Amino acid sequence: MLSKKEIKLIKLIKYTPIFIVGIVCLIITILLSVEKNISLNKELESLRKDYLERNREIIKNEVDKVYDYISHQKINSEDELKRNIKTRVNEAYALTNYIYEKYKNKESKEQIITRIKDSLRAIRFNDNRGYFYINSMEGVNILHPINPELENHSLLDLKDDLGNFVLRDVIKNSKISKESYTTLYWNKPEDLKNKYKKITFNKVFEPYNFIIGTGEYLNDFENIEKKEILSYISTIRYDKNGYVFVIDEEGVYLSHVEKSYVGLNRINLKDQNGFMITKEILNVALNGKDGYLKYIGTIKPETKLPSEKISYVRGFKDWNWAISTGFYTDELEKQISEKEFKIKDEYTNKLKNLLLISLLLTCVFLVVSFYISRKLEKRFYRYKQQVLNHIKHDREKDTILAQQAKMAAMGEMLENIAHQWRQPLSSISTISTGIKIQYEYADVNKEDVIKSMSMIATTTKYLSQTIDDFRDYFNPQKEPTYFNLKTIFEKVSDLMEPQLHLKNIQIIKDIDDVYIFGMENEFLQVIINLLNNSKDEFETKEFEKKYIFIDTKVTEDEITVILKDNAGGIDEKIIDKVFESYFTTKHKSKGTGIGLYMSKQIVEKHMKGSITVSNESYIYKEKSYTGAVFLITFVQKKQEEII
Repeated sequence: MLSKKEIKLIKLIKYTPIFIVGIVCLIITILLSVEKNISLNKELESLRKDYLERNREIIKNEVDKVYDYISHQKINSEDELKRNIKTRVNEAYALTNYIYEKYKNKESKEQIITRIKDSLRAIRFNDNRGYFYINSMEGVNILHPINPELENHSLLDLKDDLGNFVLRDVIKNSKISKESYTTLYWNKPEDLKNKYKKITFNKVFEPYNFIIGTGEYLNDFENIEKKEILSYISTIRYDKNGYVFVIDEEGVYLSHVEKSYVGLNRINLKDQNGFMITKEILNVALNGKDGYLKYIGTIKPETKLPSEKISYVRGFKDWNWAISTGFYTDELEKQISEKEFKIKDEYTNKLKNLLLISLLLTCVFLVVSFYISRKLEKRFYRYKQQVLNHIKHDREKDTILAQQAKMAAMGEMLENIAHQWRQPLSSISTISTGIKIQYEYADVNKEDVIKSMSMIATTTKYLSQTIDDFRDYFNPQKEPTYFNLKTIFEKVSDLMEPQLHLKNIQIIKDIDDVYIFGMENEFLQVIINLLNNSKDEFETKEFEKKYIFIDTKVTEDEITVILKDNAGGIDEKIIDKVFESYFTTKHKSKGTGIGLYMSKQIVEKHMKGSITVSNESYIYKEKSYTGAVFLITFVQKKQEEII
């Protein structure tokens, strides 16, 4: 016959699996739906991230290519300048040699020199900046079209702006080699503050021992190179709206897709949000950095309208140029919209299929669950009696174990009382026997009888106090309180020291006057249990000296009680198991293994502390000892909490 609770349990067994399967299938369907939605969002986010990263890489590569091109042209500009002026000097040399060969047998040297000077004086090149000069190996100027007043004068003491003797260096180089380059530094009439690098090429005309040469400012030659470079940059296009633009340090646009911007100073250009476009670009470029900027571009080539733009900027320090290009973010939104539509369409179809599959699986699981629940119901009846039999057997076993625990505790109590009472009872017996003998064999001295009765009364009072002490020890304490450690160990001394003294065990105490919070009697049981363990360990072998050290260590945060003996320590193979329930190293007649297990439960669960054990070797009174060390640690309480 089943009870009402058992009937409810049967129904629970029967219908719960069906309900759980239905709920699980529903949850799985919802989770899969959510997961699909999350996947959609992640895919769109990944698309956005990939687009940004890909385009950031594209614009960086485009700027880097232009930067490398400019660097290459800049590096080669000096070589190109040298080739240019050398070609010019070779042309002048050829013309000079032609005149010499034609007239050397017809005219005098002075006449030929005049013809040469007249032929070279009017020649100009490199946008009318270039000209030829002639100097003698002695340092006298023969031809100088720009400054004719220098002709027929010595220029040996002529210095450039860095203090170099210009002509002396040329003559020195010409004596070593018939043609050579020389670098000079001059300021320009239009800029007297700065010094500009000028390269000259000089070639010796041996028939007259003349030096024919020309020169060009590297800066002027580079300006030609810059025009060609900017012209090339203005032709660069990539993707639909990609172009590269260049700005100088003043904010003038040197190259731009919008031709009307070229040559304009747009230093104060800002977008719709007040972002100073040109200034921020120059701030990145001229500080020797490179990086990305986001702003509203003034014009998008495809639409001719402003559009949000991300640009990459890199500075070309030698010319103080900012090189930049960018991409428009609205292209990303178009791609995302197209991709989102496609993904959502696929997602809808997959979700429909998922729901159909989920519904089918739910039905299958429900049928299987109903079948299993019926099987469980039948098995429940079969195992009910077995469970009842096991319960009955376990109760009988628990009763026996409880009785054994009570008997063990009572035995320990009786043993402790016996140790405490043995000496006082012996004293009472001796006193009473003495009085009896006095009555039988001699005259009774009244004062001796009174003195003996007083001793018996004192001893009886001690026995009564001992009973009270052990009664307090076994009295259960329900509420935790603050108690003084020093007081606890005084009680321990009253209960244990006589017994330990009989075993020649010496207790050495160094205890601070501090308070801890917890069950006082339970903590007392822990300490007594640890002392009993040390006492039992001392009995297993012979020791010259038997010590138990009890110390306290107080810090700002913790209070630690340290119990240490010199009984040789605990075997390292079992030291990790000593706090386990029913683990004991004692003979089965002396130990149940509950002591240290219960001590750990009291300290950690009832008093929120910790207890650990280890072996330690130490020196005491110049002798080496080894023993077990128990550390009991509690959190330090504030003084006001104690009061």
